[in-house]
Amino acid sequence: MNSRKLAGVSAASVGAATAVAALLLGTLSGSAGEEPTASAFGIAARGLLPIDPTPYVEAPPDGHKALLEIPGPSKDKNAIYVALLKVEAEHFRSKATAVDVRILDILKLKVLEATCENGHGDSSLIRTDGGDSESPAKGQELDLSPVIKVEFNRQRHHDDELTVDAAVISVLPGGSRGQAISAKDLSLLQGIAPKQLKVPTMDQLKAAHAKSATPAGPATGTDLLALLKAANPGLTAKGDHDALLEIVISSASCREEHHAQGPKEEAPAPKPVEAHLPVTH
Repeated sequence: MNSRKLAGVSAASVGAATAVAALLLGTLSGSAGEEPTASAFGIAARGLLPIDPTPYVEAPPDGHKALLEIPGPSKDKNAIYVALLKVEAEHFRSKATAVDVRILDILKLKVLEATCENGHGDSSLIRTDGGDSESPAKGQELDLSPVIKVEFNRQRHHDDELTVDAAVISVLPGGSRGQAISAKDLSLLQGIAPKQLKVPTMDQLKAAHAKSATPAGPATGTDLLALLKAANPGLTAKGDHDALLEIVISSASCREEHHAQGPKEEAPAPKPVEAHLPVTH
């Protein structure tokens, strides 16, 4: 077994995960140029604040196991907290485990795990208020507000490879842009967004909505996105259905093993037989 541990590093928030990525002394991976049979990572983000998968491992080509752990510090009040991230990959199977997960102090989990083996996978979780392991349905969603959505057990196929994401946190998801935004929603956004993001106040949001093309009704996520872009130059959303920020916790990928078949048996080549036939007149 190959293993590497990095002690005293925090994966407590998206910002801290960036620090983890900077401090991580490499990853365990297969040979260059080869597609890994399995891989796993603990946390990653795309969109507003991209973060490379961290920690990340690939199954070594020699059949051994790659293992990487990042312990976190004592508990704090960060928006996203993970006490321990552990990832492993071996042959055509992988597993990613997050221990003591807290999202905005609303969702608290003892364990959040994704597993994948030979092209098949699943995710499981254990809540702090219950000791039994649960297996969420594929794509099960939890809408915390119009600005925060959590999707469990997201499964994606690409050719013969499966990726299982145990939890996907979407900030200002595209599908909820038409919903009304409250002061509480802005507070949640302020809590989970990077510190450099300027989040408008409720008064600013209402004033902007009153000047919009559709001033009737409450301010919506569309108004919020427009204000965010105005207050944060360079901020872009990739598409109407993309979230402003997407954070993945515990992801495992694996390919389906295909056993090589031996050559087909062929019938022996015919051999000529010499014979003397009588000649008649």
